[in-house]
Amino acid sequence: MNILFVAAEVAPFVSVGGLSQVMYFLPHALRKLGNDVRIFTPKYATMDTNLEKGKSWDLTMEYEGLPIPTGKGKDNDILICNIKSYTSTNDKLTSYFLENREYYELRANVFGYMDDHVRFALLSKGCLEWLLKVKESGGGWWPDIIHCNDWHTAYLVELARKDERYQQIFAKTPIILTVHNFAYQGNYDFRYAHKNDRDDGSKNLAPILSPKLQKQNALLRGILHADAINTVSPTHAIEALTLEYSEGLGGALQKVRKKFTGILNGIDTESFNPANDPLIKKPFTQKNFVSKRKVNKKDLQELFSLPVDTNRPLIAIMGRLSPQKGWDLLLEILPNLFTNRLDIQVVVLGGGDDRFRQSLQALRDKYPHQLAVNLQSDFRLSHKLFAGADMFLIPSYFEPGGIVALEALRYGAVPIVRRTGGLNDIIEDFDAEKASGNGFSFTYKDPWALYESIIEALTIYSQPHLWQKLVKNCLRYDFSWDIAAKKYNSWYKEIYGESRSKRSVV
Repeated sequence: MNILFVAAEVAPFVSVGGLSQVMYFLPHALRKLGNDVRIFTPKYATMDTNLEKGKSWDLTMEYEGLPIPTGKGKDNDILICNIKSYTSTNDKLTSYFLENREYYELRANVFGYMDDHVRFALLSKGCLEWLLKVKESGGGWWPDIIHCNDWHTAYLVELARKDERYQQIFAKTPIILTVHNFAYQGNYDFRYAHKNDRDDGSKNLAPILSPKLQKQNALLRGILHADAINTVSPTHAIEALTLEYSEGLGGALQKVRKKFTGILNGIDTESFNPANDPLIKKPFTQKNFVSKRKVNKKDLQELFSLPVDTNRPLIAIMGRLSPQKGWDLLLEILPNLFTNRLDIQVVVLGGGDDRFRQSLQALRDKYPHQLAVNLQSDFRLSHKLFAGADMFLIPSYFEPGGIVALEALRYGAVPIVRRTGGLNDIIEDFDAEKASGNGFSFTYKDPWALYESIIEALTIYSQPHLWQKLVKNCLRYDFSWDIAAKKYNSWYKEIYGESRSKRSVV
């Protein structure tokens, strides 16, 4: 199939958040399955300093002087852009870039501007205008599926379905939308909008340069008009239909629930590979993890100035210090855990909320031989936690994708999670009789439910033959983007097949 991804950030050209990584690994994995995958994204100023193999990006001009109508209806109301391209040397995947000095090249950052709604509406309209030129030329590559991502490209969905300029030509092309985070819906805080400013998606999309555009909810509109929608895990697709997790979009999601699903992401198995990770003390595999992980555990204890004893259970927790991550649950039980289990060691990595920071520092002062903290984010140090900790706590209230659990499994650090989002899809509770499963879990947002799961894990840890089977189960888990790509591939075929059926009926 011909698949066109449209996204606001794509690695390795720019990388601000997790979206850029998905937009690198998923298209490349889909291409390995035989699809002709291409990407459309802005050409940011930061690309000039992002080098590959010591050379600047060598872009090819695809279309110079592309006129993009702003939507005001006058012939002279246009913005001029260029379309450039880059084809990767390894698998020949082509990325197209929308070039515009005012909105992309003269900006120091990728996101965070007052006119971000204009910038990304331009991206959506620029993509559609470019495809119009391709169609008018009578040849060239044409997508079987257009895959939009998050609010930045949700404008494209509505434009293609409701704007008379695009309706007919894109009527036969399925357009889908992946929502990586429902909290981000546009360049406006819709949660606190006055009732007169609340957007229900019923009015036509305002012109690109109209002040009204900012108060129109791009994500809502994309959801309402997409042929299919998905999010980053099957469980989160169910959660997003509830008031607690929908971020105010529950009504819209209920309307489209029959075409709403969830597909779990993968991880970069090259960067996260215990067999050759230069950031850990002793690389290891499924065959030699027992002795090698002890070396990494000792290294972690020394690094955090804890008593060095590889027989003591070592628990790690990493992440932003915010209520979402379940820190209040952990802080409630730690004093009891340290008092009743003098052998326990806990290491904490992460920065954020001062309230949690102060509480952790106070506990560290009280239990210096059992608790160690590094209260700032550190990507390099996280690898040492994965490789050296026996268990990894993820007691989140809200965790759509659960990528940290995949990273912990990759290194054999047994996850202890709350059943939410992707964590629910990734973790299977360990069954001692069958020696099956890859972690431990609890459901209720209750500190003692977390405590019970930790005690259960410690009970298995005290039986080395069982614990080694559990760690081996973790290491055997398939973490790759190839699994996710196969699921996306099946989804595309289903959507494309349904689209063809509808067209044949018409």
